[in-house]
Amino acid sequence: MKAQADVRNLTSRTRPNRQPNLQKGVMNTTELLELQKAIYKIQIVLDGRCGDHSPRLWDDPSDITTPTGVPGARARRVSDADEAARERAAINFCLTSAIVLLGVAQRLMSTPTNLSPKTRLERLRTLTADLRTAAQAAYSAGLLLLNLDPCLPWSAQFGEG
Repeated sequence: MKAQADVRNLTSRTRPNRQPNLQKGVMNTTELLELQKAIYKIQIVLDGRCGDHSPRLWDDPSDITTPTGVPGARARRVSDADEAARERAAINFCLTSAIVLLGVAQRLMSTPTNLSPKTRLERLRTLTADLRTAAQAAYSAGLLLLNLDPCLPWSAQFGEG
């Protein structure tokens, strides 16, 4: 009992303008709207990054701006451009993962109370599949940053069997 009171006191100090939600499992409409706004804002950022979704290797054979006599200048520019493309793709994977995770949180927070066991199980399986998708997107971002192909299996990239 005392521990619960301590948690409530801590919560009220960190969030002084919030009223506690007394109904277990019912989410405040304001909180759901805040999640929806976050999803919308991330979607705007993602939409604004159109064309940055794949790690394209940069190679322009018609590039004549590389100064002659500078060894490795073109290779460095290609390497820098490839790294930038991978980072842009990783950003998109991270944003996509964030949208999916927020959507799952939103659906969990607005849980219907009177579900049949079968419907509840189907709902949980769907949420779990969405969580797996978000995790895979975030993991793909990490692989891209390490200059590894997210489409190849782990064993193919590291030679493990």
